[in-house]
Amino acid sequence: MKAFVSGLIAALVIAIGAAFILQTVNKPADVAFSTEGARVTHETHQN
Repeated sequence: MKAFVSGLIAALVIAIGAAFILQTVNKPADVAFSTEGARVTHETHQN
């Protein structure tokens, strides 16, 4: 039982740490996939 609880705590700590790191490292899509000639907007696409 002690190993199970410690495993749960370890998984929780790893998940929270990974979420924090990914939030700081990843760029939003409009920044990551834009170039000088591309315009990416958050509005819905209308034809």
